[in-house]
Amino acid sequence: MEKNKVTITVRNQKYTVISSEAPEVVKALADIVDSKVSSLMGFGSKLSLNEALVLTALDLANEIKETEKTVSKLRSEMAGYLEDVEKVMIERDKLKRELEKLKGKK
Repeated sequence: MEKNKVTITVRNQKYTVISSEAPEVVKALADIVDSKVSSLMGFGSKLSLNEALVLTALDLANEIKETEKTVSKLRSEMAGYLEDVEKVMIERDKLKRELEKLKGKK
C-alpha cells in the first residue's frame, strides 16, 4: 500500500504525517482535530496546546467508543431482523407447498 507524506496544521503548528490514506482524508481529519483543539483553547482558556490535544484525543476516543456501542446495537438488531426474515421465508415456502397441493386436488 502506498504511503503518502502529508503536512497538516493544528493550531498554527505544522506536522508531517505519513499515512496510507489519501492526503485529502488526512487533511480532513486534521481539520476536525484543529477545530476541536481551537474550541478548547478559545477565548480566555489557559490550556496549553498539549493539554488541549490530550483532551481532544480523549473526546475522540469517547466518540469511537460510543460509535462502537451503536454499531454493536445495530448489528444485534439486524441479526434479529434476519431471523424474522428467515422465519417468514420458511412460512412462505410452507404455504406455497400447501397451495400447490390444493391446486393439484382440483
